[in-house]
Amino acid sequence: MDITLTPEIERLVQEKIQRGQYASVDALMQEAVHRLVEEDEEELQETRAAIDGPVEQSRRGEGRPAEEVFEEIRAKYGIPR
Repeated sequence: MDITLTPEIERLVQEKIQRGQYASVDALMQEAVHRLVEEDEEELQETRAAIDGPVEQSRRGEGRPAEEVFEEIRAKYGIPR
């Protein structure tokens, strides 16, 4: 796989290698992709948790009617009906 880096990113990569933070461009890129994948997975889990909680509340009958919530939002932000 070939990738093209901007001159600024290439400079940053080279600086990290020269400082000894990474042994090679490949090592840095593997670490960067690994971190990105982990970050995406964490974000997905947080999103699922944010959705699952209210869904479970709704299943237990703990929810509020949507119109009631919308009315509160309209009142809070001065949005006309």
